[in-house]
Amino acid sequence: MIRFWQSLFGLLEHLARSPIPVVAAFTGHSPAGGTVLGLYCDYRVMAEGDFQLGLNEVQVGLVVPPVIHRALARLIGIYPAERHLVAGLMIPAAKALKIGLVDELRAPEDVVARALGWCRDHLSMPQHAMLATRALCRADLEALFDDPDAMNTEAFAEVWFSDATQATLKAMVARIRKK
Repeated sequence: MIRFWQSLFGLLEHLARSPIPVVAAFTGHSPAGGTVLGLYCDYRVMAEGDFQLGLNEVQVGLVVPPVIHRALARLIGIYPAERHLVAGLMIPAAKALKIGLVDELRAPEDVVARALGWCRDHLSMPQHAMLATRALCRADLEALFDDPDAMNTEAFAEVWFSDATQATLKAMVARIRKK
């Protein structure tokens, strides 16, 4: 589990430090890890309709690591991030757009094409100017990974395997199976 979390945080760091723009294309529901990946992208396109995303870790007995909290706060603001993380509720697509968790909504069949279009638009700009400005604007996101202790993978794995978290996860799976 520790290696898994280290790999996930490594992926997040690669997204944060990517030398080229990265877009998230949410074509359906995207709880927890899917939402986390989107936090580190330059732009997020989500399918409109009855889809949700969000960080529901508290609902399953987990504490969001600081690098994820800070990335969310950077995107939607400090107080809205606190409200979302503490409640751990999923957010419908329209509300995600309203609070800035996603940048635009599209019909599900158009999400990927729009994400690719956004990339093409940005890659057609004068590269030196776009990439230098992008690096300036994302420096705080990259800096989240400058302190290796900020991920605290051992503590996260310990909480994951705690009796309380495992009981919460089992109860959640049982509820889902009844639906």
